Amino acid sequence: MQKTFCFLPTYSMNQNIVRGIRTCLRIALLGTFLGFSPTLRAQALLPSTPPESSVTAPHPAPAEPSHPAESSLDTLREAYQKLAKGQLDPALDMVNGVIHLDSQNKGAYLLRGLIYAQKQQWDKAENDYEFILAIDPQNTIVKFDQAELKFMQKKYDDARAGFTQVESDKELGDFATYKVLVCDLFGAHEAAAAKDIEAINEVGGNPSYYFGNAAWDLVHNKPQDAANWLKSAANIYAGSPQTYAKYTSCLKSMGYLPLHLSTAQ
Repeated sequence: MQKTFCFLPTYSMNQNIVRGIRTCLRIALLGTFLGFSPTLRAQALLPSTPPESSVTAPHPAPAEPSHPAESSLDTLREAYQKLAKGQLDPALDMVNGVIHLDSQNKGAYLLRGLIYAQKQQWDKAENDYEFILAIDPQNTIVKFDQAELKFMQKKYDDARAGFTQVESDKELGDFATYKVLVCDLFGAHEAAAAKDIEAINEVGGNPSYYFGNAAWDLVHNKPQDAANWLKSAANIYAGSPQTYAKYTSCLKSMGYLPLHLSTAQ
């Protein structure tokens, strides 16, 4: 007798996390899903929300803001929230308003690039990323999102070249290494993928170790082995659901997850 069940992590995940470029943005990155979601990397260019004032005025916005930069940050934060809720056009209008007032605002261009990516307006997103790199050529966040943009279009060879540029980054390096492997797997470069997973396994212990082996097994039609890797990852990162969401977002977008297994009873 066959019983079919779906492997899912034991914790719940916010399905509204934006795939960043985001995101498989979706990121990625958004989001990622997840993410970036992910984990929307535009947020990295925005300062953290300042402490709330002990006195809240009923109408705090004057006709002429005394601190236009702070006003722009507030607008970008609000646009970010709208993007996270899938309200793309209102978010775009708000970001365009900030760019109209400050044509050099990197955070606004990165956030607008994410919005364009979600709208699948690839050229517009790429133009915004190129604009930021003209100002800040070493920005690894933008380089990663550029690669994610190619990944979203299933241009895996181009995406791989972009992700390799970020592998040495302290924050994004392991995720970039994982995405290099996924690019080779999805791009049917078996020999390159074998070298990728070998290098990942030599290091071990990083998220790429668990999710990379799961991706390898899924692509090679070993669902039970993949389920074991994912179960381990779900336990290890139970306190960090965004990590699980970020690394599995591209597997979901390609239809490998959720994983359905059949067992004899």
